[in-house]
Amino acid sequence: MTALGLGPAAASAPAAGDTAALLEQAYAIKTADHARFLQLLQQLHQPGTALSTDQQWRLRYLDGWEGSFTGDYAKAEPLLRDVADHATDTDLQALAAGTLLNILAISHHYEEAFERADRLAAQVPHIRERKVAYVALSQLSQLMASAQQVEPAATYARQMMQFSEPGQSMCRPYVYLFGALVADDHLPPTAPIFRQAIDACTAAGEPMFADTVELDLARRLAETGNPQAALELLRRIEPTVNAQGFQVHVYVLRSDFGYAYWMSGDAANARRWALSALAMDPKGNFDGLAEYVYRVLYEVANKAGDYRNALEYYRHYRDVLARSVSDTQAIALAYHSVQQQLSIHKLQLAELGKHNSVLELQQALDRQQIQASRLQLLLLLTVLASVVIWLVRTKRSQLRFQKLARRDGLTGILNHPHFLAEAESALRYAEKSSRSVCLALVDLDHFKQINDTYGHATGDAVIVGMVALCQEHLRSIDVFGRLGGEEFGLLLPDCSLEQGREIVDRFRLALADAPLAEGHPQGGVSASFGLACTTHCGYDLAALMASADAALYRAKRSGRNRVESELEGS
Repeated sequence: MTALGLGPAAASAPAAGDTAALLEQAYAIKTADHARFLQLLQQLHQPGTALSTDQQWRLRYLDGWEGSFTGDYAKAEPLLRDVADHATDTDLQALAAGTLLNILAISHHYEEAFERADRLAAQVPHIRERKVAYVALSQLSQLMASAQQVEPAATYARQMMQFSEPGQSMCRPYVYLFGALVADDHLPPTAPIFRQAIDACTAAGEPMFADTVELDLARRLAETGNPQAALELLRRIEPTVNAQGFQVHVYVLRSDFGYAYWMSGDAANARRWALSALAMDPKGNFDGLAEYVYRVLYEVANKAGDYRNALEYYRHYRDVLARSVSDTQAIALAYHSVQQQLSIHKLQLAELGKHNSVLELQQALDRQQIQASRLQLLLLLTVLASVVIWLVRTKRSQLRFQKLARRDGLTGILNHPHFLAEAESALRYAEKSSRSVCLALVDLDHFKQINDTYGHATGDAVIVGMVALCQEHLRSIDVFGRLGGEEFGLLLPDCSLEQGREIVDRFRLALADAPLAEGHPQGGVSASFGLACTTHCGYDLAALMASADAALYRAKRSGRNRVESELEGS
């Protein structure tokens, strides 16, 4: 290990009697006092340190945990995998398996992560030490939250409270319960869990966990129209976040600063903070966290008229968003795939049990010589029918998962990545014959007010009604998809800019007149449209998207409930 400058006291190996105490102390303070934790690791790695076999496994686990904490997953994964699969202490195996879950999820090995999670969940009731069960449950809660499985994630977090030691802080259970509740991205900044988690972690001297919640709270404050409160919170926690040195938190802090400054109207500071976040990540290790960074840089460049850089930032923003959606779907599909495999495995065990029963019965019938051949044939036909039923159900499940991967769960139309794929294919086809194509971006006006006034159920009903109304006006060749929230994309092949304006304007007027949801007494809703055409932008989808997005921004800025096209902004 690299020397940490501990001074003369750290140069000599610890005495044999001190080794167990050092290991215990290192485990206890690994997050609360990380600098001291590194010092203890260096002492334990001094030449001549006497370690029993169990202590060697425990030190190996601490080395793996340190690699996970600092983001050195190439070092951490083999160490933790070795401890989880081969350590002599089953509790230590559970600790390593829990830490390994996080690394597997980050490296997109979702199926193995959920397979190990299932084994770990079954192991929890047999763990001897309460604190080990407590840690295992925390890792299970985090993994389920990443798959947007809110109910099991929250259940594991609440079970942590039951396994807490007497007098132990509720900091971490509250943090993981918070992580479960924010998985569906609808938790308002006024929710009590924010204050509960922050207060518990601050009182317990766990600043890193408090930072996790406060960074999310700052972003939500900015999103919901209170950027000044977000900036005040970020300035207060900035020294703590930087002092902790956890690079993910430092990156998110800078990203949140950039977004909050942009929402407050301070474009210069927004750009400065967003660029400082990018400067931290030349290799793209934090690409999954870069959505708000690229969004701010695009908005700032677009507002300043720097359209070349705006287009480049928009491409990055679009790619990060598409990967985020794909990753979310991949995690969910991996979760359901593992659950399906477990169901199949249980069915196979049940069939094996039936087969064993058949053999035992056959032996009994052979001894009694009562219609052995006829009963054997009947039982074989029963097993064959069970297998056929199982195969049919498995095939149906596979087809259903394939459809879910392409379609938006609420409306049934194409989701973001598959809309982009279908639109790209349609553009390539149109380009061969030089046919014009229009792209329209649609955004429902004041949709947040509908959710806040009438509830999310009515908001969902409005979106479903809007999609159904739009489909009545579409041709079979048109491509229609949901880009996220209340924003939709519409690709119109064989359509000039003038024809496209007529189509979307008819749709705009129909929206205003048609009642879309029973719980929405105002009847119709208004929408803003941004329109672009290949005649002026060419057949590059990214250029079309950027031009339509700029037109949509002008429609919003000019009073909403209108259609703006690329030519009107030139």
